[in-house]
Amino acid sequence: MFFRVFILSFLCTVISLGYASEYECSKLASTVDNAEKNYRPPLVAKVIGNSRLYFHSAPKSKCQIKGVFVINGDSLTVYKSYGNWANVMFISKDGEDFIGWVQESKIKIIGQYGRNP
Repeated sequence: MFFRVFILSFLCTVISLGYASEYECSKLASTVDNAEKNYRPPLVAKVIGNSRLYFHSAPKSKCQIKGVFVINGDSLTVYKSYGNWANVMFISKDGEDFIGWVQESKIKIIGQYGRNP
């Protein structure tokens, strides 16, 4: 009986921590979502490094979006920076676009749209 109560308590704690971090990511995302602070015009960047660069819903490591990543050489549109993070958009070969936050140290800014790099 004690073991069942312990397991149930443990599962409830783990589930509530998952929701807390989702809430925390949503709150941070809405805090930094200010179009007035966007680069005008947006920047052009390339992904550097040999590992996958995962997208995040907010500029925080634990806000990773599962299954959404870019690789070395992919082009990104950079809208703004926040700390060590960049808010970017990636357009896949089939035309689908993905917007999120990536670690700024893993991209190289090439220039600005509308200007020669």
